[in-house]
Amino acid sequence: MLKTAATLYRYHHRILLAVMAAGLNLSSHANYFLKCLQTLPHQYTSLDTNRLTVAYFCVAGLDVLGRLDALDAPRIIRWVYAQQVLPTAAGAPGGFRGGPFLGGEFCGRPANSSFDSGHIAMTYTALALLAMLGDDLSAVDRTAALALVSSLQDSSGAFSSTAGGESDMRFVFCAAAICTMLGDPGCSSIDVDAATSYILASQNYDGGIGLGPGMESHGGSIYTAVAALTLLGTLPRLPRANELVHWCIHRQLGGYQGRPNKDEDTCYSFWLGASLELLGAGGMSDRVAIGDFASRCEFKHGGIGKCAGNHPDVLHSYYALCGLSLAGWEGLSRLDARLGITRRASISAGWLPMPNADSACAECDEAQSHAMEDLSLRHASDVKVALEQPTAGYAPPSFIESSFRTKVEYERWVASGRALPSQ
Repeated sequence: MLKTAATLYRYHHRILLAVMAAGLNLSSHANYFLKCLQTLPHQYTSLDTNRLTVAYFCVAGLDVLGRLDALDAPRIIRWVYAQQVLPTAAGAPGGFRGGPFLGGEFCGRPANSSFDSGHIAMTYTALALLAMLGDDLSAVDRTAALALVSSLQDSSGAFSSTAGGESDMRFVFCAAAICTMLGDPGCSSIDVDAATSYILASQNYDGGIGLGPGMESHGGSIYTAVAALTLLGTLPRLPRANELVHWCIHRQLGGYQGRPNKDEDTCYSFWLGASLELLGAGGMSDRVAIGDFASRCEFKHGGIGKCAGNHPDVLHSYYALCGLSLAGWEGLSRLDARLGITRRASISAGWLPMPNADSACAECDEAQSHAMEDLSLRHASDVKVALEQPTAGYAPPSFIESSFRTKVEYERWVASGRALPSQ
């Protein structure tokens, strides 16, 4: 009976997501990304040194929408490789710069200026771009790129953006992602233990994680921390994962806020939605509410803004679509939450195993279900006990095997004295 109720709930929930997805103007969003790849509004002038990032958001957005066929992929690939910093000597750092702002030749030569150096975030976006566009990375100087990553780690375990640049959690994620993308087994190019210690030291009393030790908990820093731990293979060392899940789900007001007492923002449907996914609690999100908020932030000519009434930008447009993908919306490619790109791109690049037909079907079902196993109640006995011991005035919902649909239900569950098992 319980399984039947859970199955019916998932079925009706899936239909509701499909109906709401039909209301999104996906074709206009694809046109928005295509337009931004051709001519950017003047407001993007300050991002001239970060052109690779802008290209990443546009191409990744088209990939989620299934519209990469509209691109001149070889041309973009050539442009990305033109931003590769070739080392001046054997073993010297390389990587990618953010754009052609230094006036270097299109097909590159060894850097002729100490300021023409690789940037760790631009290297991540360059590799992601190449993978999405189907390149095999054969022209990437892997040794030089990994040398860049290694050179940017400091004694605390953190990474800086460039030599002498600021260091925080964002660049720890970039380092872990680059090592994964370049096939560095076990991330041997970096000090994994030091990086992990830095991340764990950044978890706060409230369960959230900041950009560094002692810094405020924030949705963006939580994603970069959780994704980095996942890529480094050290996520099981996170000591208070349940508290972190608790912090994340309490940020949902409809859409997600990035910090307590802040307004909803479409980009956090990815930052926090992906964090919950990696923590095994993806089913805790109210997925219909995420879609409703995103639809209110759509711009009539394409693109999605930070919040209702705001003009769109490529970052919020892409991450809003990522949040909808994580929520299982129809018409969007599934996401590899670890790397912030589609599973299709990760599988094609060899960063995820090729699924067989059965596992692909199971994955599709999993994306739509809200499995209680996601919350670490992994044993049937745990569910049985939870169902047989309702608290006075509140019985667990009949869809308990699927998920708690709202944070209110989760709070009641915690208040009942049956908190999640420690991890």
